[in-house]
Amino acid sequence: MNCNSCGAPVTQFGRAGRYQCTYCSRSSEVNPSEASLDQLVLTGNPSETPCVTCANTMLEFGSLGNFAVEGCRRCHGVLLKRPVFAMLVQEWRQAYTGPDRVGEFDPALDGPRDHHSRLTCPTCCVAMNSFFYAGPGRVAIDSCDRCESVWLDHGELSAITEAPGVR
Repeated sequence: MNCNSCGAPVTQFGRAGRYQCTYCSRSSEVNPSEASLDQLVLTGNPSETPCVTCANTMLEFGSLGNFAVEGCRRCHGVLLKRPVFAMLVQEWRQAYTGPDRVGEFDPALDGPRDHHSRLTCPTCCVAMNSFFYAGPGRVAIDSCDRCESVWLDHGELSAITEAPGVR
């Protein structure tokens, strides 16, 4: 993604999808991708991290609301650190005012990955753990204990945010 004012590449987002161009200092706001259920905003500038699920695709720098993340333009998956994930879930659940939603859930399709199909952490190249998220939302997430990275598939953050339960 390039600056709307001067055309210089934008590499970092600030709060709520806003960026400040490092070249001309102009601030602007970027809208989330319409295809993303989780309101993922991507800069168009690739990070050096490969996508966990898409072969030969690099993640891009981006944001989910106030939080800097890396995301995939192709599958809309998101890579973030465990403490950021915890703060993101807390903030988004507290701010959510829509109806509680319980999506369709098939443990065979949406449950944790078995040991044969576990994802490889793109940061430290070890097998990620796949488990049911202990909070609301009936989703299975992938996490690396070594570097504390968390991978969220498309729509998992929305399922957690909109799930019934204490906010």
